[in-house]
Amino acid sequence: LAAEGLAYPFTVFVTAIGAGIGVGGGALMSTSIGRGRNDLAERILGTMAFMMVCASVLTATVFTFACGPLLALFGVSAEVGALALVYARILLICSPLQVFTMGMLGAVRNDGFPRKAMRVMVAGFAINIFCGWLFVIECGWGVAGGAWATVVAQLFTAVCLSAHFLTGRSHVKLRLANLRPVKQICARVVSMGVSPLGVQIAMAVSMLMHNWQALAWGGDLGVAAYAVVSYIVPIGVMLQEGIAEGMQPLMSFYYGANLAARRRITARFGFLTAMAMGVSCSYILYLTAPYIPAFFSLTGEPAKVASRGLLLSIGMFPLMGLAKVGASCFQSVGRLRDAATLTYGDPLLLQPFFLWTLPLFFGLDGVWLAMTFTNVALAAIFG
Repeated sequence: LAAEGLAYPFTVFVTAIGAGIGVGGGALMSTSIGRGRNDLAERILGTMAFMMVCASVLTATVFTFACGPLLALFGVSAEVGALALVYARILLICSPLQVFTMGMLGAVRNDGFPRKAMRVMVAGFAINIFCGWLFVIECGWGVAGGAWATVVAQLFTAVCLSAHFLTGRSHVKLRLANLRPVKQICARVVSMGVSPLGVQIAMAVSMLMHNWQALAWGGDLGVAAYAVVSYIVPIGVMLQEGIAEGMQPLMSFYYGANLAARRRITARFGFLTAMAMGVSCSYILYLTAPYIPAFFSLTGEPAKVASRGLLLSIGMFPLMGLAKVGASCFQSVGRLRDAATLTYGDPLLLQPFFLWTLPLFFGLDGVWLAMTFTNVALAAIFG
């Protein structure tokens, strides 16, 4: 758990690049469809695919060689460091699959097939679980087996989502003639993708900083406990992020079609749903926190530390939706500076401040409380 917890944030940077291309380009596609410009939407899709290829080569090359020196900075034990490096390198070498999964996910959703996108991702999730059992338990491949299970699932999702635009069922077609860089479209995809890119980077940076501080204040026990927290807490984060990303195609379409009233109704519904989801997540986590560590085979002191970390994190969920949905609203109508402020204020300013000050007063508890304090501050700023 400690090894995977240390290695996983590096793969999230890859997810961030794919999400930036997918959501940024997808918003442009949806706006073009709303204006009746399917020809432009097809050129955008072709440019997105070209950007995914370039991003895949870049991420696979840079991160594969950089993850070793970066992991060494944490100063973990030799055993944990070696396992983390194995896990990270397998996923990073195969990172093009994740780039295409996240990129095409946004494209399929904005093409008007959100349920299909969901079904493909759920199927990939099931494949990951099955292959994890097969490779880790039955084949005895250990940490490497967990990584290869993820790779197989990513291969499935990348192929299925990409095939959507090649089978003739899509509204927007992926044509060979459009697989080329168009400077203006690339610039717009990058600018529109700044916010979703930042959402994923915020998660990765948050994990890296929490790992660092958990190690500093709790040693290997703290890192193992945070591995459990970092698997459970993002479920609530992703549920609210799902609401925000689900709104985006509608908001972009309404913006392109000049349907301001529908845009306002969608935004209001998104804020209320995200807050309700946050309250539900807090309540469920409050009830289940004492029992969750056992599912990760944690017992004794590590289980107590992980359970306490989960309980001290429940305050973050109710207010998190304000920032997530707010950033999505701004991004969908082209208010990129406001979206970036909400998105990047978390990992670059507020999160580091609380992570490095609260432990001075509360020890390891301060590491867990940092997430709640950060989201309270973000909600206050947004309000």
